[in-house]
Amino acid sequence: MNRLASRPAAIRPVRRASALRWRIRCTPRLKTGLRTAGAVALAWAGHTAHAQSTLVMYGIVDAAVQYGRFNSTNGATASAASGNLQASRFGLLGKEDLGGGYRANFRLETGFNIYTGVGGGAIEFNRGASVGLSGPFGSVDAGYLYLPIYWVFLASDVGTYGLANPAAIMSLEHTTTLGSSGTGGFYRNAVRYRTPETLGGWSSEIGYSFGAQDPAGQTLNGRNVGANVQYAKNGVLVGYGFNRYQYYASAAASDASEQLTHVLAASYDFGRVVVGGNYVYSKRADGTGWFASAALLNARVRVGFGDINVGVSRRIENGDARAIACDVGYVYYLSKRTQLYGFATTILNNNHSTQGFALLNSTAAKITPGFDPWAVTAGLRTSF
Repeated sequence: MNRLASRPAAIRPVRRASALRWRIRCTPRLKTGLRTAGAVALAWAGHTAHAQSTLVMYGIVDAAVQYGRFNSTNGATASAASGNLQASRFGLLGKEDLGGGYRANFRLETGFNIYTGVGGGAIEFNRGASVGLSGPFGSVDAGYLYLPIYWVFLASDVGTYGLANPAAIMSLEHTTTLGSSGTGGFYRNAVRYRTPETLGGWSSEIGYSFGAQDPAGQTLNGRNVGANVQYAKNGVLVGYGFNRYQYYASAAASDASEQLTHVLAASYDFGRVVVGGNYVYSKRADGTGWFASAALLNARVRVGFGDINVGVSRRIENGDARAIACDVGYVYYLSKRTQLYGFATTILNNNHSTQGFALLNSTAAKITPGFDPWAVTAGLRTSF
């Protein structure tokens, strides 16, 4: 038998110009198969056209020098400081278009000290780690997350970048007044739902943390639930948030205590001037009688090539502890991403208050009752 005749009818060798080439001869069955394969390929191409993925690397690098007196035991000192306007950080944001208006996403972010190179601390992604889905229904995220009360507080801080570290209001309100670790803080083992962005200026979210998931008995340690509702339109923003955090007052406690916090916030954009304010009330149910309330008023004013930032806050705690914090600063734009800044700030404590600059000098978070810490700082911030 001719060896060529034994090959499939669809493929026969053709010798042409001393070169052996293969010619594809399509039988009706093969033609049908090729049409089917083509249709599948077109369908797959249409699918992959929707499934576009993006990976964004972003971050902030902020270096400063500061001079101030942070406690009563030491005189005024000068020092280098990392992240005095915004904490230096590095992050990755990934998104994938799933088609039909649905999208998958993840975020990983860690902080670092620009002067020492130390980053992350005991937690690798100490500024958040999450994965989630979004679509017409809104969005759902899970991981190590800020929960709803934080975003209400942030909306009321109208400084150039919000929550600036040299702002005295940060040390006063953010450190202990709200939740267990600042304005809700980051919570591990957390899930969060947000409404879609099509509600005419209204938005809401609810968050839940499973807590430490400690199998040794104190299973409610770090358990948290919170929610918010906000309205933002035509320069007006108003919002309300609450947070319920559970913890154990001691290692031997069998029943969990709780801290319940409420925040009311508002801001208004006049154009060159933006003003914001909030009121916070927080109380713990652990037999200590601890409570705190605070009020904030701040503003951002566009002057020249930068922003003037001013803020004042007053806080009252149990035991008649009272403090007033003031700050003023200027952020000068060298470009859209790079700024020079300078701030002056102080906290006025009464004889029962021990509030220090926790975010400028962590070793002086609590100070001698009645001492008034102060500081000035100047630095350079750039983002990518």
